[in-house]
Parts: sequence; C-alpha cells; structure tokens
Amino acid sequence: MKFPLRYALLVLIIFCNNLIFAQENPGEIFADAPILGQSKVTIRNISITGNKITKRYIVLRELPFEIGQAYSISDVLIGLQKGRQNIMNTTLFVSASLNFTNWNNDSLDIYVDVKERLYYIALPFFRPIDRNLNVWLKDYSLSLNRVNYGLKFLGKNISGRNDRLNIWATNGYSRRLAFNYYNPFSDKTLRHGFGFDFSFLQNKELNYITLNNKQQFFKDDNKFLRKQLSASLMYSYRRGSVERHYVKVGYQSESIADTVLSLNPNYYLNGRKEVAFPEIKYTYNNFDLNYIPYPTRGKIIELEFTKRGFTKNMNLWQLYFKYGRYFPLPKKMYLSSILETHLRLPFDQPFLNQPMLGYGESFLRGLEYYVIDGVAGGFVRNTIGKEIFNFKLKTSLKSKAYETIPFRFYLKLYGDAGIVYNKNNLNTNFLTNKMMYTGGIGLDIISIYDIGIRLEYSFNNLREGGFYFHRTDIKN
Repeated sequence: MKFPLRYALLVLIIFCNNLIFAQENPGEIFADAPILGQSKVTIRNISITGNKITKRYIVLRELPFEIGQAYSISDVLIGLQKGRQNIMNTTLFVSASLNFTNWNNDSLDIYVDVKERLYYIALPFFRPIDRNLNVWLKDYSLSLNRVNYGLKFLGKNISGRNDRLNIWATNGYSRRLAFNYYNPFSDKTLRHGFGFDFSFLQNKELNYITLNNKQQFFKDDNKFLRKQLSASLMYSYRRGSVERHYVKVGYQSESIADTVLSLNPNYYLNGRKEVAFPEIKYTYNNFDLNYIPYPTRGKIIELEFTKRGFTKNMNLWQLYFKYGRYFPLPKKMYLSSILETHLRLPFDQPFLNQPMLGYGESFLRGLEYYVIDGVAGGFVRNTIGKEIFNFKLKTSLKSKAYETIPFRFYLKLYGDAGIVYNKNNLNTNFLTNKMMYTGGIGLDIISIYDIGIRLEYSFNNLREGGFYFHRTDIKN
C-alpha cells in the first residue's frame, strides 16, 4: 500500500469507527465501501486490561478475531462493534470498549478495556411470593405474611470463567433450601459446560385451583400443605457467540396434604396425593441481540422441549417456542415484536401442569391480575419505543467501574394479543378459549447491573385500565 493512500485510509477508518460507536444503529453501510473491503490488515496482538478476576481467554472467546489472521478493514470495524456486544452480553462487566491501535506495516493491535462488576454478594433475602408486585399490592395490601425472608449468596464469575454459584436459605411464607452451580466453559475449547442444582421446599399455603382466572389459596398455620424435593444435572454446548444448547436431566418428588386433595382431586392425576417423576429438558437459545437485558436491535429464538414423567400418574410432553425481532429506527427509536407459544400433550393434565399465562415472564400487559391455565396457546407482544433521556450520575467513589452510574429512559407504546385453550374448567374461568387484547403506554428506566423498572398504564379487552409496576425481568 502506498504511503499517502495508507494514511488517507487511516483517516477514513477513524472517521468510520467513531460513527459506528456513536450511532444507535451501527454503521454497517461502511462494510460495502470498496476501499475498506479490499484492504487487509493482520491482527498482530490483542491486549486486554481491566480483567482482574475474569480469565483472559473468557474475554477472547467473545471476540471475532484471531491473532495472526488477516481481515479486511470493514471486517475489523464491524468486528469491534460485534465484539463489544458479545462482551457486554456476558453480563460480566459494567462497561467495555474496543479499538485498534499501533497500526504499522499493514498490521495492527486490538485493544480491549473492561470494567468488572461486583461478583460476590451475600445479602438478606426479602421477596413477596405473589406472581408480581401489582398482585401483592392490590389483592393482599403488601401483607408481610406473603413474603419469604432469609439469606442468599450470589456468586458470579467465582473462578473467572463466568461460572455461577447461588445459595438460598429462606423462611416465611415458604421454607426453602436451595443451591445451584453452573460453569459454561469447562473444557479447553470453551464450548462445553455443566451444572447441577438441588432444592427442598415446604409450603403452609398453596394455590390449589384457579377460579374466575384468579389463583385460589388455602392456608394451614399448623402444618405444611406441600413438600417438594428436586435435583438435576445439566450439560451445555455453545456454538459461536449467539447459539446455546442445554440438556437437563432431573428428578422431582412432591406431596400434598389430604385437605388440598379434598379441595382439588385433580391437583395430581387420579386422586393422588403424591407423585415422583423424572424430567428431561432440551433448550435451544439464539440471542443475536445488541444488549440482552434490554434489546433494541437483533433477534431472539428460544425453543424448549420437555418430557415429564413416563407413567399414567405423570405424563407430559411440552413444547415451548419464542421468537422475537427488534428493529432499530431513526432518532433512537426501536420496534419489537415477540411471539410465544405453548403446547402440552396429552390435553388431560393435572392442575400442576396447567399454568400458562400470568406466570413469570409469560403474560399480557394489562392482564397482570389474572392467570389463564391451559394446554395450548400463546401471545404476541408488540412495542415501539424511544430513548428520550439519558445521563450519568457521579458517585464520588474511587472505583473506576462505579465512579458514574448510567441511566436511560425509554418511552413506549405497546399492544398485546393472546389466547389459551383448555378443555376443562370452562365455566369457572372466563378468559379461557377467548382472544385477549391489551395495550398501553409506559416508561422503562434502565441502569447499572441491568437494574431497571417498568412503569406502565395498560388497558384490556375487559374494559379495565390501570397502572402497573414491573422490574425489567422480561424483554420488551
């Protein structure tokens, strides 16, 4: 490469690189520029700073570069943006920056700087047991009788390999002892992982049936109504930077009191008060997102197949599928559409296997106060949002990782629709086998450690409207 052209190219690279990291939608337009696609550079070295606990090879695993390999300039520019996205999606770091440096004689170095999170947290545990905070407030007036309390230890990246160890010891509404460990990179290829978990749970109050699409509870202060013991082993395989496969094999044993059986003989099948069964689960994840905790660009695919039990007392074949697309729009706007479906066979299932919408992350915004049980169904969730404000709060802390705390505010409009099929309990649950519609407006606040809240005003097809509060556990 001639001298003048080389430095003209350097100016163009710096200009393009600044544009890529300044835009909400990365500047992939430059990938097609002939001069960037034809010019090659060799990666001479990759330097990483800031990783005091995280192993160097864990960071290298997320980069689309190899030392000694030649890449076009356009591949380098896009790779820098892609590498930062992959590193942040490990959730190991508060921030990450990537750039090239020391460009000389058609070769250059890659420079990576990360700021690590706090990985070990031992805290008092205090959490309401209801499905969401809105139910706890409206139906139970924030009653302290419906909370679990105790201790929890959350360990992430404990060996520097992005492994996790969590321990819970709680009492209150329910008594629980649980621990789990997961290491996603347990071999030299950094593709294979393993994990295990154990849980023992006892409840003095139990949701024994659904009536008018509301959970019905029975409580006995003198004895435990349900006991559950479970253990499992998991194997994982990661292909590339976005695809993950999981296989989980477990065993579960549980029982209910005679009073619960008399209230709902179909809690387990065939009028039984106890069951024990193995469970096999396969999960496929494809998270090609700019930021997994709050994506505004990319796609998500989740596929899960579960086989629970092999006898007439417990026989469930379950298929779960989720697909989402996130489209960046001008002026820091985005559009997202998410489809989620469930299928359970055979259709005659015990109450234990019927919960579908209104639990966990599967719900329609505006129907938070209701649950819909069934064996087949799903929903579509659509959102259009815009980042309206962001700032960094100075903390006066000496730590470089926490000298500022970022905040981002997104204003959004949304509309959801869904349906659930159930051949049983049609007279007592009015939302079953009917199309449901919801919509509303909301404000999402995102901060450090993926912490955020969702403030939403929603309405539904029942002509009900209300204000709802959520943590940012669900994707848009």
